[in-house]
Amino acid sequence: MAQLMDIQRVEIGPENLTARVRMADGAPLMTSEDLQGTTRVYRLLPHIIEHACLGDAGDTFKACMGNTELAHLLEHVTVELLAQTDIAGDITSGRTFPIEGDPRSFDVEISCKDDVLTVAALLSAVWILDWAYTDGGDPVPDVDATVDGLRNLVASLGDEPGTSYKEKVKGEILADVQREYQEALAMREQEIARREEEIEVARSEAEAAARERAEERARERARLEEERRRAEEEARAAQEAARQEEERARREQEEAAEAARRAEEDRLFEEVAREAERRTTVLMPDEGRESPEAVQASRDLPDAAVIEWQPKDVAPEPQAEPEADAPAPAAGEKDATATSESAPEPEPEPEPELEPEPRYAAPWEDESERPAAPTNAEPLPDAADTSGSEGHIPGPQRVR
Repeated sequence: MAQLMDIQRVEIGPENLTARVRMADGAPLMTSEDLQGTTRVYRLLPHIIEHACLGDAGDTFKACMGNTELAHLLEHVTVELLAQTDIAGDITSGRTFPIEGDPRSFDVEISCKDDVLTVAALLSAVWILDWAYTDGGDPVPDVDATVDGLRNLVASLGDEPGTSYKEKVKGEILADVQREYQEALAMREQEIARREEEIEVARSEAEAAARERAEERARERARLEEERRRAEEEARAAQEAARQEEERARREQEEAAEAARRAEEDRLFEEVAREAERRTTVLMPDEGRESPEAVQASRDLPDAAVIEWQPKDVAPEPQAEPEADAPAPAAGEKDATATSESAPEPEPEPEPELEPEPRYAAPWEDESERPAAPTNAEPLPDAADTSGSEGHIPGPQRVR
């Protein structure tokens, strides 16, 4: 019987066994290339079509058994033998992977509770496939005897080899785990140290930036405060300047008003003085005496412009007696005194009326034309009372 496939290597792990299988040159790769051989396998192991098989044509191996790789068929034959021993565990499974770059090589992975049992079942499955795809001659493989042989092999070895192997594998795994843990821990500590350095640098930069921002805000607040203080000072200075300007304008207005008032008083005083002088000249042709009209005219002057004249107690001067031998005036000549006394008085020129001060009342005006005398004015003295005082009417005096 020719060799159909060759097991190049076997790797045993804690849970699985992986075998590198290469199909012989010239041997079929697919079950569809030799359906008679595939049928022989089915007749030996009819329950194989009930295996769950995911990733192919259906949910069970029945859907793909007629057209799948022989390495895949090897996987299911091994699983079936393990299942019939009843010592491989409740669940047995496997997977088949093609090898990249070598279309005739495959990795067959089988779940492994007992490595000796799994290796023996794999070798038995290889022997069954060699028989099925090489004419299927005698002797026909006895599946029950093969299963019993697998059980007896495991029983003959006992638990010691398996336990020792498990302990060995466990120690190796723990050593690998410890080594990887130490390496990962060292790398992690280095990463943590590096991150702490980065965090410290970032913290320092953030603190420096925060201090700079705080200083900038303080400078900005100081600048704003200084601007506000300057603005307030400028506003106060502007208000003070405006107030001083208003005060100056007010003083100027008051001074102007006072100057206008004084000018008006001077003008009124001059007008009153001129009017008094004119009235005195008209009313008193005799210089040595004063008339009641002159006294009244003096009293009628505005109080704000003049002071009322009070005659002094002066003894009357003796009048000169007319000379007896004075020649009589000629018939055609007129006496100057008589002329002045008999001449009609010139009518005064109209003066502009001033609303604030009372108009002077001339003695020749009618009673109806005269203005009413003030209620607090003193009565004019009688002619008999004024005959004892001699003198002249004084000029008006200023009152400030």
